[in-house]
Amino acid sequence: MDAFDSKILKLLLNNSRITGAEIARKVNLSLPAVTERLRKLAKSGLIDKYTIKLNREKLGVHVTAFINVWIDHTKRTNVKEQIVAMGEVLECHHVAGDCDLLLKIMVKDTAELEDLLVNKIKALKAVTRTSTTIILSTYKEEINPKIA
Repeated sequence: MDAFDSKILKLLLNNSRITGAEIARKVNLSLPAVTERLRKLAKSGLIDKYTIKLNREKLGVHVTAFINVWIDHTKRTNVKEQIVAMGEVLECHHVAGDCDLLLKIMVKDTAELEDLLVNKIKALKAVTRTSTTIILSTYKEEINPKIA
């Protein structure tokens, strides 16, 4: 990855719908050169997918929380797959430390959070304990690392 690729990626991070022609103009390359670089970046796996960020408030999704999950590993279940399949779960991380999994979830309200905890997560046989932290305000949230 060179300086042109870095500039292209920064433009895409800011607006994934930017046209190839606009990228070419902003990085001072020809459209075929930009198209070829985009193809190579995608083929290499550096670009995982193109996506959008939805306005959660306008969707009516008001509660973000992190849930620590403890698992009884003697119970042979596919608990990770079941948790990942839950629509409310945005992220699921296997972590080092006291708990086994760290989840980032989003729900409409605390009633939906309670339903998720009681009827979905804690209902899984291998889940022995959870601990929930509700987010009051978010000051920074990025979905990608900084590009040099």
